[in-house]
Amino acid sequence: MSLAGKLAAPVRWLLRSSALRLTLLLSGLFAVGMAVAIVVALTLGRDAVLQRVDTSLAGLAAAVEADDLERDTFSVIIRPVSALSGLPKAFARVAERGGGTVSLDKDFRRSESWRVLITEDSEGKPVLIAVPLDDSLDALELLGNILWTTAGIVVGVALAIGLAAGYLAQRRLKRINETLGRLADGDLKARTGNRRSSDDLDDLARRLDRTAGELERLVSQTRYLSASIAHDLRTPLARLRARLEMMPDGEERGAALEEAERLSGIFDTIMRIARIEAGVGTDGFNKVALGDLLQEVAGIYEAVIEDSGKHLDISVESPDTVLADRQMLVQALANLIQNALVHGGARITLFAQGNEIGVADNGNGVDPAAFEEIVKPMVRLDAARESDGTGLGLALVRAVADRHDAKLLLTENAPSGLRVALKFTEL
Repeated sequence: MSLAGKLAAPVRWLLRSSALRLTLLLSGLFAVGMAVAIVVALTLGRDAVLQRVDTSLAGLAAAVEADDLERDTFSVIIRPVSALSGLPKAFARVAERGGGTVSLDKDFRRSESWRVLITEDSEGKPVLIAVPLDDSLDALELLGNILWTTAGIVVGVALAIGLAAGYLAQRRLKRINETLGRLADGDLKARTGNRRSSDDLDDLARRLDRTAGELERLVSQTRYLSASIAHDLRTPLARLRARLEMMPDGEERGAALEEAERLSGIFDTIMRIARIEAGVGTDGFNKVALGDLLQEVAGIYEAVIEDSGKHLDISVESPDTVLADRQMLVQALANLIQNALVHGGARITLFAQGNEIGVADNGNGVDPAAFEEIVKPMVRLDAARESDGTGLGLALVRAVADRHDAKLLLTENAPSGLRVALKFTEL
């Protein structure tokens, strides 16, 4: 992974937090709400200030005579409407509209902003009265800066608290998720280890631990029961076989012995599956070169395949090295070969391609809709019921795949037949 990817990974991990997303959403809504409130407050405040100035100007104009030019000072301008000479042209334009705010490009009497009102003096004559607005506008600007700064601090604090809360919640959810992942991988001893009960996440973690404990108990009990049944039945089955061998030779004796051998094989397979499923971790695993393993299995079973009247092909393409239990993989391939011998066509292919290893045949194949069913224990399709088999071959292969955290891939073989592969993760 590149440096940028490593730096971005914690950010992506944190952004997956639902608590953080909710915090960002609420912070965004809060920020928008505060911005709208501040804009409305400043707009209404400006209108209120201007209205108050207009009221003051109207009162001042009503108390004086416009002809008294001494009233025209730096702070207040009072002129008859007909005598606006000496004032910037903007005053005349605003006067035509009945008054308003004048914004100048440069200072006029030490101010760039003036409030102009057309009203009547004490004698009822129309006059123009104006005062500078710089002080009032500066006060409004100061108020706006205070409001915006306060809003920024509040949103920043809320966002920081939300980030911290989101980070802590995401850490706890990550522990729960990792525990679920380990349980899904077959580690039934996985627990979150949470002992608190301060909120819903703690309750969820504790319930998960209780559920995992109960699941471990039930699965262990089931595995123990199935293995115990298979083990306990082997002794009476061996006694039965011994008695059958003491019977006189005949067709019925041979058939009975074959059935006893078949039952013994079923029990042995059940026990092997139970032992494989009971395993956890990678104890006993070593590096296994898939190409070498394929050649070894081919050397063992080539003669068996040829004696059955079928042909064995070997396909090796850039095989990988994986961490695995070699004997389990040999057993899985042996089951796939036996499955192809019984149900496949005339050609059987052992292949190792990259991180995949498996067996393909050119028989009639299996309906893809039945792929999920045929890997279940004791499941046999109608077409397979006419041939020998226990319905445990692919179940054992699936147990081996699960034990190695590999994918069991069943696909249609071109142009016909079934292709079964174990696809491993990278070493």
